[in-house]
Amino acid sequence: MNKSRLIALCLLFGSCVCLLQASDEIIKKGRALQNAKKYDEAQELYLKALKPDASEDLYIEAGSFLGKVQRYDVAESVLEKGLAAYPASTSLMNLHGLIKHRKGDNEAAKKIFEAVLVKDAENSFAKKWLETVKSGKAVTGSETQSGDDSDSTSSYSPSPSGVYQASTSMGKDEQLKLAIELYKEMMELEKWELDRFVELHKQVIERCPQTDQAEESCWRLSNLYMLGEDPPDYDNVIAVLEHLLKQYPATELLPDAKNRLLIAYQKTGRMNEVVTLYEELFKLDPAPQDNQVFMARALEFGNALTAVGRGAEAALWYQKVIELDNNRNSLEARAANARLNGQ
Repeated sequence: MNKSRLIALCLLFGSCVCLLQASDEIIKKGRALQNAKKYDEAQELYLKALKPDASEDLYIEAGSFLGKVQRYDVAESVLEKGLAAYPASTSLMNLHGLIKHRKGDNEAAKKIFEAVLVKDAENSFAKKWLETVKSGKAVTGSETQSGDDSDSTSSYSPSPSGVYQASTSMGKDEQLKLAIELYKEMMELEKWELDRFVELHKQVIERCPQTDQAEESCWRLSNLYMLGEDPPDYDNVIAVLEHLLKQYPATELLPDAKNRLLIAYQKTGRMNEVVTLYEELFKLDPAPQDNQVFMARALEFGNALTAVGRGAEAALWYQKVIELDNNRNSLEARAANARLNGQ
C-alpha cells in the first residue's frame, strides 16, 4: 500500500471515529433533555445535528424519540432523510414503517415492512408488524413499540416503578417456559426499543423469580438504567440491584452488583448505605494485596464515615492511607492529609 493511500485511509477512519463520538454526545444530551421532559429542546438539538454526515444511530435515536412523543410528521421527515443517507438500514426502515402505521397509513407501512423482508427474510420485527398492519389494528403512541400484547403478558400488571414483587403463582416449569418466551421476544426487538426491554425484563423478574433468567434480568435492567439513560437513573439501579441481592443472596453477580450499588449510592448521596457496603467489603477483604486499591477504598470509606458524622473513625482510615503511602505523596495520601487537616 503506498503512503498516500495509507494516509487517506487513516484520515477516513479517523473522521468516522470522530463522527461516532460526536453522535454519541448528541444522543447523551438528547436523552438528558428527554428525561427532563424538555421535548422541544431535544427536538431542536437533534434537528440541528442531523447534517448530511450524521450517523445512522443518530437518525435512529431522533426518529425513535419523535415517535415516542407522537411528533409523527417530524419523525417521518427525519427518517426519510436518514434512509436517503443509509438506504440499506433495516432499522431505519422498520422505524419508518412503525411511524407510518401510527399515522394510520397502513398501506404505506405494509410496503415498508415487505421491503424490509426482501432485504432480510428473517427480520422478526418486520414480520410481527406486517401481521399487525394486515390486521388493521390501530396503534397509539402510548402503546409499546413492540406491538400486540401476547397471551404471556395480557394478564400481567407490573408493580410501580422502582418496586419489584416476585410472584410464585406459576410453577417453576411454567416460569421457565415464560422466561424463555420473554427472552425470545427481547432477541427480536430493535435496539431502539428501550422501553420495551425494560418492560420485559421487569416481567421476567416479577413473574419468573425461580429462573436463572430472573437474576440475569436484574443485572441487564441495571445496565439499561446505567447506560440507556443520561444521566444514569441511579434510583432505579438501586431498586433493581437491592431486589437482586435480597432475592438471590448467593448470586454469582454479587460482587459486580455491590460495586455498582456503591457507585449508585455515592452518586445519590446515600452515605449510610455506602458505609455499610464498605464495612462489609473490609470485613471480607481486610487487606487487599494491591496497595493502590486499598488506599482508594480506605479514602472513600473515610469520606463516607465523615459524611455520616463518624469523624473519629474516618481519621483512622485516613491515617492508614498515609501510612501505606510511605511518603510517596500519592493523590490518595494528599487527599487523606487534607481531610485530617480539615481542608
